Amino acid sequence: MGTTLGGAATGAALGVLAGLLSPVPETVRLVLLVVALLALTVLDVLAPVLPLLQRSALIPQEVFGRGIARGGFRFGLEYGCGWRTLVPSAASYLAALFVLLVVPPWWVALVLGAAFGFSRSWAVLVWIALGAPGWQNFLAGHSRVLERAGSVLAAVLLLAAAWSRLGG
Repeated sequence: MGTTLGGAATGAALGVLAGLLSPVPETVRLVLLVVALLALTVLDVLAPVLPLLQRSALIPQEVFGRGIARGGFRFGLEYGCGWRTLVPSAASYLAALFVLLVVPPWWVALVLGAAFGFSRSWAVLVWIALGAPGWQNFLAGHSRVLERAGSVLAAVLLLAAAWSRLGG
């Protein structure tokens, strides 16, 4: 729950910032988006580690000082917003650029942010639901492939959405 709310807060903030770019002509914003999405996707696919601005430290354990429930919720908020810890894939950057340059309705920015936040908790939720001991080994062995595939899929979907909104 916390990760989804944290992501939604980031989406809302990006939606507000997007309003500042709304005076830029749609054609210019679409060209910028296409170039940026393609460049980030290629960078993510080719680089062994994503070399984008981000905080590489983990959220400190002191977050859990007031109990596991409150600490877990706060950790989720901070982890879901994507600003406090590592973001291993370009997909979230792609979605942020989409919101900033396409300037979608406010609720689209909110939903994209919430989806990002929820996706940050997905591996944990699957592990809890399946309880499979091999899940962590599978994820450890395939995480970079899954991250890259997620970036490529996000780029394709966001380009299609941007084209339908701005170009077509």
